Amino acid sequence: MGDGRPSAWFAPLGLLLATLLGCAAEGAAPRIETAAEVVLGEPLGLRITGLAAGERYTVVSERTDQYDRMWRSRAVFRANSVGLIDPACQAPEDGNYDAVDELGLLWSARMPEPPGDDWQPPEPRDFSEIRFSLRRDGVELTDRVVRQWVRPPGVTSETWGEGLVAELFLPTARQDEPLPGLVFLGGSGGGKGWASRMAGLVAGQGFAAVAMAYFNAEGLPEHLAQVPIEPILSAFDQLASHPSVDAERLGVVGYSKGAELALVVASRRPDVRSVVAIAPGSAVFQGFKPPRFPTLSSWSLGGEDLAFVANAYDEKFFETYDGMYLWYRTLAQHEAVVAAAIPVEDIAGDILLLSGVEDRIWPSTYMSEQIVARLYLAEFGHVVQHFAFPVAGHGIAAPPGEPTTSVADRLGGTAAGNARAREQGWRAIREFLSASLG
Repeated sequence: MGDGRPSAWFAPLGLLLATLLGCAAEGAAPRIETAAEVVLGEPLGLRITGLAAGERYTVVSERTDQYDRMWRSRAVFRANSVGLIDPACQAPEDGNYDAVDELGLLWSARMPEPPGDDWQPPEPRDFSEIRFSLRRDGVELTDRVVRQWVRPPGVTSETWGEGLVAELFLPTARQDEPLPGLVFLGGSGGGKGWASRMAGLVAGQGFAAVAMAYFNAEGLPEHLAQVPIEPILSAFDQLASHPSVDAERLGVVGYSKGAELALVVASRRPDVRSVVAIAPGSAVFQGFKPPRFPTLSSWSLGGEDLAFVANAYDEKFFETYDGMYLWYRTLAQHEAVVAAAIPVEDIAGDILLLSGVEDRIWPSTYMSEQIVARLYLAEFGHVVQHFAFPVAGHGIAAPPGEPTTSVADRLGGTAAGNARAREQGWRAIREFLSASLG
């Protein structure tokens, strides 16, 4: 002990620590460790072992997405003292992102060759493939391919008809107890693309989830104007009567204009016990019917327009086409906003609101706070939560694990801010639905 050398009992302790930390034995080849298959929104467990301690390595991520587009990102790490790179614990020294983030290589990716304006998306696959490669001094040392499922393998679906453009997703392995039921409503793009992605993922968590289109699909209105809400009300009737569904545990999840619609419907359905509104509107607003954009409501009931706030066009808007300027002018019409405000206090269940403070599409944080204020004044008796993400925009309505670079460019916020909002928002949605519907 007195000769300056470590005592013998340190040797097995060192071996134990190396094993626990994933350190490979001396001379072992570098190895990329991660799950072979994950569902979108789940962690990858990515780390790299068998490296030379203190040396720099480049990790490259190449994603082939559902539409066969290539996304690429890179990060340069320095292996720690036991020859390990773990993005969940280490920040890169260089690359596409600069903070500790297990999913940084995924959200920071960009397309080296974006498709042209005439690109037509192919029929999407149910998964993306992500190839991770490890390089040193320009030489590739090893790689690993991960399949990331957008639609989990353990989910089945059935198409609904009878005037509804909807698809019900159910978990394949389920117990005898009936499931809580959810209806998903997407945004101003129409169709049921976003709703199908989200419904499939949530069904994998033990829900009966309906993806529903309400316009811009066969048999439905072409434009988002005077869209009847009766089909959504009917969808809840059909969902409640399904043998796999517990009619006492129904909820709705909407995004953007779909969040506006979700709040409208929930205020008229006392059996809706849970509402998730992502980037919502606080009132009913004017619809979109190009090319003349007549002054019509977005929604109708019984053939009559729901009371709505008309767009406050002026000369400056037509000179600049600044959408946020138009929205703030529109919301400044206080009497019209009060008259068309959604009666959220009539909702008979819990409400979760998610918004990005730097939303470039419409001021969803401001309108979420209008909703919270209305509920507070009405002494609302259910749970109300609002998560406002400070450096995120309109593109927060997805689980984490996909690129957010183009989302930030188009919809506001930063790529990192939107990625963090997706991570925290996805967790909040899952926890909220679990607590609200069980």
